[in-house]
Amino acid sequence: MMRFIIDKDRSAEFNMAADRYLLKRRADGDTDGATDVTIRLYSWAIPTVSIGYMQSPDSELDLNALSAAGAGWIRRITGGRAVLHDCDITYSVTFPKTARDMGGGIRQTYNIIARCLMEGLGKASIKCEAHDSDGGLTGIGRQAKLPCFLAPNRDEIMVGGRKLVGSAQKRTADGVLQHGSIPINANYRNLPMYLRIDEAEREKQRELLTLKSCCIAELTAGGMTFESLAECLMKGFASVLPFKWEVIPWSLEEESQIL
Repeated sequence: MMRFIIDKDRSAEFNMAADRYLLKRRADGDTDGATDVTIRLYSWAIPTVSIGYMQSPDSELDLNALSAAGAGWIRRITGGRAVLHDCDITYSVTFPKTARDMGGGIRQTYNIIARCLMEGLGKASIKCEAHDSDGGLTGIGRQAKLPCFLAPNRDEIMVGGRKLVGSAQKRTADGVLQHGSIPINANYRNLPMYLRIDEAEREKQRELLTLKSCCIAELTAGGMTFESLAECLMKGFASVLPFKWEVIPWSLEEESQIL
């Protein structure tokens, strides 16, 4: 079975704890053995920068700027670069390594989830393609403070050569988590304001984010809400993956175990 959880406007602490909880639960196996894949679609209560597990907030982030703006930060359990979650839809997919049809390795799983996301975005009339990011970014991709939406990666979801979805994956001995961000509007391009870089570099990154990445509002005539995009994405996963599915909210017991 495939379970969908719809989580709107949760705290950063809850969002990352929930992904850790689901990864551990998938690795341990469900108590009833019924759920093969869990897909959570969520948003953030306040603008929040998530950083990769190898990044240091003191060296990467302008913590004073975040505080002054009423924004926050959190460390992910996955690698990768900084992402500003501000009017985006974040997805997470968790499953045990024994789950059929989810791929036997990193590249296969990225490819399968990319197909699901592209199918869902197609239902929103957004035509995407999956391939590695623009080779023109390869050189600057080595910069430690480069945002996720400017960092080349495998099986990126692109629209017209611009990156739409930023994703990262973690594999344990028994479980797999992949999560990523799909910006609904252009707020994600404010990320350079919160990085520990000089003004010239901020301006350069703003320009590159506009040139090399895109958001849902730029690709749809009337824009989309969290709810309408979540519905499209659910249909995409359901049409690609061969599981029966159901929307099942958190139980009180689960929420008590997350935080």
